[in-house]
Amino acid sequence: MTQFAVLTGHLTRRSRVGAIAGVLADELRATGADVVEIAVGELPHSALMAGNHDHPDVRRTQRALAEADAVAVVLPRYDPHGSTPLRTWLAMLPPRALDGKPVLPIGLGTLRSHSIGLANALPTPDPLPPTYLYDTWFTAPDWTPTPRAESLLHRAATTLRTATHPALAAA
Repeated sequence: MTQFAVLTGHLTRRSRVGAIAGVLADELRATGADVVEIAVGELPHSALMAGNHDHPDVRRTQRALAEADAVAVVLPRYDPHGSTPLRTWLAMLPPRALDGKPVLPIGLGTLRSHSIGLANALPTPDPLPPTYLYDTWFTAPDWTPTPRAESLLHRAATTLRTATHPALAAA
């Protein structure tokens, strides 16, 4: 069974970034895949800032990433290179941890120019083409996605699945 990791650096699951991660994870699960959501912002910041590779939560999340066949990274508009916890966690990964894995950056912002450089912050040599969503496509208070956002997240899930199973592209 294919396993996907969905990474976020948000500090709360009750955010647009959390909603994106949840919708994408649900799309992938609907195809029968295993999905692990790694909310790096919820890890102990003291462990991240100290670079504590031995902290059980850090080890657990890095193990989950290592077991994943493909990865999606949701990056918010306020920091297209990822939040400080996410950047720190990515820097703690073993060298070339993402090599050989399809990595899909998913951006969120108010202007299309926010999508520039989305993939540059990720430690992967060849990321998939980014998916970009406007923050107005999510309705408060629970950040329900509009049909356009749902469509793009469905396409993002298909892109990840196809990247792990190239035969699906021919079907």
